[in-house]
Amino acid sequence: MTKRYHSRKYAVDEAFFDRWSPEMAYVLGFWFADGYMRKERSYRILFISNDRGVLEAMRSAMKSEHPIRKQKGDNAWNVSICSKRLYFALARRGGIRAKSRTITFPDVPPPYIADFIRGYFDGDGSVFYVDYISTKNHKPRTELRSNFTSGSRAFLEKLMAILYKKLGLTLKKLGSYNQGRSLKLGYAMKDTRKLLAYLYYPNHSISLQRKARFAKVEGVV
Repeated sequence: MTKRYHSRKYAVDEAFFDRWSPEMAYVLGFWFADGYMRKERSYRILFISNDRGVLEAMRSAMKSEHPIRKQKGDNAWNVSICSKRLYFALARRGGIRAKSRTITFPDVPPPYIADFIRGYFDGDGSVFYVDYISTKNHKPRTELRSNFTSGSRAFLEKLMAILYKKLGLTLKKLGSYNQGRSLKLGYAMKDTRKLLAYLYYPNHSISLQRKARFAKVEGVV
């Protein structure tokens, strides 16, 4: 039975980041994409998403009772978890403050790499269709594409190397946007189908359902 600890008035499993599991790896990956940590006034870790459902799933995995709140001025939701123990456990897993351009890929045990990457992809990745005119026969075509984004070159280059080793995905030069402050690792249709099959494997734990549906539509799972 999982022991539950209390931080102020809300319960949470403060040992959550101490042990690897598919759920923990996913939550860690999502935090690397769309989370931050702070210690002003109190130690806390925060998760942000436009999808309330994925925050609810992660909160449930952490056995947290912290409220999910709507952010002011945009369509995003956030959950802020006060816990000094979780703060330092996350730091031991590679979490840092002001991480956007300096975060590096953490040490993740092989059985949980897909879950970690799925968490990151659900936070700072995208999958979509593009329409274009073929240069070969001048006919319209629709192709599936995907990408990961980050401000950290080191993180994306390590991610690319892992996906090349595990799935044979293409090694390529990272793209840049936002006046060079942000980087993108993009994949075309063949690689994207491999990626979706790897990330959204049957009976996986948590995922952003609108992205997982692409894997079902494409028939890769």
